[in-house]
Amino acid sequence: MSPSSQASNEALLAQLQGWRESFDQSFAEPRITDGWGDAWNVLGIRIAGEPFALSLDELAGLLPSQTPAPYPADVPALLGLIGHRGQALPLYDLRALLGRGASSGSRWWVILRAAPVALAVEGFDGQWRLPPEDRLQQAGSHDDVSSWTLRCNGELRPLIALGPLVERLTASLAAKKNVEPVASA
Repeated sequence: MSPSSQASNEALLAQLQGWRESFDQSFAEPRITDGWGDAWNVLGIRIAGEPFALSLDELAGLLPSQTPAPYPADVPALLGLIGHRGQALPLYDLRALLGRGASSGSRWWVILRAAPVALAVEGFDGQWRLPPEDRLQQAGSHDDVSSWTLRCNGELRPLIALGPLVERLTASLAAKKNVEPVASA
């Protein structure tokens, strides 16, 4: 490895470590109110190459992806099981849950705070603390995308509503469990 490649690698690792520490610290610090009023803390992600955002208040963690443990189930978006803080969590492909087809590969996992679920995402762009003027409310919501579009670092990102997404997933799984048993001859 050339010295310039090694330096570039070290710079990237330092940036990733800084992001990880900043992300972890955002959960440890009390919520701050200042001249912005109630600022929103968001995580920028990519799905099918498009920018989206998730509310940090709805997340318990962000992990680099690894190979999930396979789990035999008839749920198309289920990628397998992962371990997080002593708990086995189902890992779902967020792109598939949003109806945008299966992901060709995820690089990050987000752990949800309200449900024992992890979601695989293709890209992580950063996190931002947004003042009210960077939040644009649209006329209505579309599927799992909330009625909010956020301006993050000059780029517009729809905010994904995780609550309705998890409710729909839970209802879908409950419906599968209530399938009538096959009668034996």
